[in-house]
Amino acid sequence: MYEDVRPLAEPRAWMIRGGREGQREARALQEGLAIVGWHEAGDLSRHPNREQLAEALRLAFPTAAPNVISNWTGQLWRFTTEIRAGDLVVMPLKSPAGHIAIGKVTGPYEYRAHEPEDFQQVRTVDWLRWDVPLTAIRPDLRASLSSLLTVCGLTRNNAAGRIADIADTGVDPGLAGEEEVTSADELLEDAASRDPASPRQMTIRSLLEHWGQRRRTGPVIATIKADLANKGLTTRPPFTEGSVSDEIALIPLGAEPASGATTVDDTTNTEDVSEPEHMSLRLGSLPTPLVSVPSTATLTYAKTLMVQRRFSQIAVIDTDGTYHGAISWESIGRAHIAANQPSLQAAIASARVVDHDALLLDQIEAIYADGFIFVRDADRLHVTGILTAADLTGQFGSLARPFVLIEEAENRLRRVTDEVFTVDDLRDAVQPHRKSKVHRAADLTFGDYIFLLKNPQRWSLLQWQLDHQLFLAHLDEVREIRNDLMHFTPDPLSHDQYGTIEGLLSLLRTVDPRP
Repeated sequence: MYEDVRPLAEPRAWMIRGGREGQREARALQEGLAIVGWHEAGDLSRHPNREQLAEALRLAFPTAAPNVISNWTGQLWRFTTEIRAGDLVVMPLKSPAGHIAIGKVTGPYEYRAHEPEDFQQVRTVDWLRWDVPLTAIRPDLRASLSSLLTVCGLTRNNAAGRIADIADTGVDPGLAGEEEVTSADELLEDAASRDPASPRQMTIRSLLEHWGQRRRTGPVIATIKADLANKGLTTRPPFTEGSVSDEIALIPLGAEPASGATTVDDTTNTEDVSEPEHMSLRLGSLPTPLVSVPSTATLTYAKTLMVQRRFSQIAVIDTDGTYHGAISWESIGRAHIAANQPSLQAAIASARVVDHDALLLDQIEAIYADGFIFVRDADRLHVTGILTAADLTGQFGSLARPFVLIEEAENRLRRVTDEVFTVDDLRDAVQPHRKSKVHRAADLTFGDYIFLLKNPQRWSLLQWQLDHQLFLAHLDEVREIRNDLMHFTPDPLSHDQYGTIEGLLSLLRTVDPRP
């Protein structure tokens, strides 16, 4: 049994299901319990950290996919450790259907070995009411209750406070002001309600747009992963890889074993939404799809294809996926020196092959030394991509271009700021704790310029024949793009974003045409 020794905090809210068919509901309500399955794992209190709990689940369910194990680990860690006495619990009911029960957790996790299977993992709960119809709950909170998970946190839109009000009055007060029903919530609710045979499909770009985003930055990926995980969903293929125009499917994942839930059995090539996003830059979507020739082809055929496609090298891969190596103009030259009529086999050379999630920085030296590397797919079996020195140079050039444009805009702002304003003016634009550190314009952040120039008297000192408010709004748009760029993403800036940056630069060049 775990002992709850964490410091006091505001009560949180959780959903804990009573079984796919409601088989645990009656006993949970009668005996004042929250009950989950996973009897195969035994006493969960023997595992003091998530890593040991995950290992226990791997041993108990040796055929389960790694991301399913990660999903179950998260649910059970919440049940045993993160949920604390005083937290609120919602249990959607099958009988009466369309209702929920609300209770308050009163005790720590317990393992009751003498109980029947799937009734052994419990928390004691004081059930406050079990007569609340789902129709009394606003759509945004009701969407959160559609999660496929057995255990999940309810965090959106002041869920804990609203559930406490529902327990008292039977009515959901909603949000302060106008009710918020986000398109992301609606998307997840729809995806969670579908049969796995007919999943919700969309492009990665469309997925991002549901969260009001255009690029896969670290914070954006973390948010979407967390929201998918809380619904028991994932994507196939991973939404963090490939082009934003690629299509993905939202599929259910992570129902407890033997629950009868319709989740997918095949979890290959799916996003592991329970794992945090890698902080180190990886190959991800950089590799170009591979063009190859079979080992049975002639060398003349291979050379013709290379000239036709303007390739410097080409992979040799049979139709069954067997990888043999690469042919390059260098290896072809060596083969012709060794023999008058060399075969394709004589021109095959070894080439570096790395996994799709390998660290990019670890591969740069090899890419520039050999001119290319081949990349294995997520299955770690088939070679499906190539990354050349030209690709790398082009990618880094695309990444560097907006920084160069923004740097010029900043330098122009710094120059005129140092010429027009005093140090006291600059210090007035920053927070009190930073004032002593500001001595020149270079000490200001991009956002500081907005506060500096908001003052009409200061603005007039510039003598720029520009609309004050329009310029400030434009400056703020570029500030947001600049902040976005600080998080690496393989997704390029949109045409509109480039237009915003170049528009600011055009204004600054016009009011101060000096180079």
